[in-house]
Amino acid sequence: MKLLYTNSPGGTLEFVDITDPSYPMAAGVINVGGEPTSVAVCGPYAIVVVNTSPNFVNPSGIFHVIDVDSQRVLRTDNLPGQPDSIGFAPDCSTAAVAIENERDEDLGDGRNQLPPGSLVIMDTSASDPMDWSLRNIDLTGLDGTVYPDDPEPEYVSINKDYIAVVTLQENNAIVLVNTKTGQILDSYSAGAVDLKGIDLTEDGIISQTEDQPGRLREPDGVTWLDEYFYATANEGDLDGGSRGFTIFDRVGGVVYDSGSEIDYVAAMVGQYPDERSGNKGNEPENVAFAKFGKDELLFVNSERSSIILVYNLKSKSAPKLVQVLPAGTGPEGSYAIPSRNLFIVASEVDSRGDKIRSTINIYHKGTLD
Repeated sequence: MKLLYTNSPGGTLEFVDITDPSYPMAAGVINVGGEPTSVAVCGPYAIVVVNTSPNFVNPSGIFHVIDVDSQRVLRTDNLPGQPDSIGFAPDCSTAAVAIENERDEDLGDGRNQLPPGSLVIMDTSASDPMDWSLRNIDLTGLDGTVYPDDPEPEYVSINKDYIAVVTLQENNAIVLVNTKTGQILDSYSAGAVDLKGIDLTEDGIISQTEDQPGRLREPDGVTWLDEYFYATANEGDLDGGSRGFTIFDRVGGVVYDSGSEIDYVAAMVGQYPDERSGNKGNEPENVAFAKFGKDELLFVNSERSSIILVYNLKSKSAPKLVQVLPAGTGPEGSYAIPSRNLFIVASEVDSRGDKIRSTINIYHKGTLD
């Protein structure tokens, strides 16, 4: 009944009452003392991670544990660097924070900028958050990474087996970590995809006739689908830009890749961003997954096209596109509440001069007659 979201420019964590989702009400604001980058809720508690870095070479961060009902900050502690995302295990007993320590894009070629990022694992099994403990997992020197000294983890998701899947976007790599033991189970390249029939020319004309072979996936958002399969949103960044999403198995095998489909869908609904053709096209940002009754639905956020693509995963090797949802500009975070047939998206772009406001969209799953 309560929705929490991060207001990055405002430096706040904000609450929305969604008891009646057709009439959401503002329900509170907490100043977090920096730039909040991610929030996760499990049981009565929320953890918000905050970037407090003064610059790129001196990254720092903190986290707050918050009682959701009272909105009281119960604990504040330091993180070893600049956090980018946080995720809980389904049973709330562990959590993990991707410490990105992002690079300065205006410095040199943007590669191998230290200090390196890492993964912070939290043991959140104790009933009192003051008893929760942290350990920092070194992610340098791993197999499958392009820049082993600079992992730069981006996004994390934890499954029922307490395995965290972590995307190392600029490294085009994926890491699996046991959040109970801290053991790195595996790491491998996210691979590449051959894009056929896409628009690569920014000329005001949508002409999807060009090819781009061997594009590194460089995944951003990631979500487990079950204990064995997960999906990634392949935003692309430093060296890649594959414009789609991929379903992997736990050992790194590609079960499905969407190829150029999202670009096609964006053009079909009049939302293809031609001004991004020479870069990363529609630019998938994030993915969310949930089971709504018998329907296993994957939601793919297209950041530059400002749409959400909904896929039915009855067959993970052949996802079926079932709907395209309009979003605000630049959909970033998303979360499904299947018990209430709700899906929620936060769109981050706010440009007063262009008369664009950042938004939260609440969708209700209906049925077809």
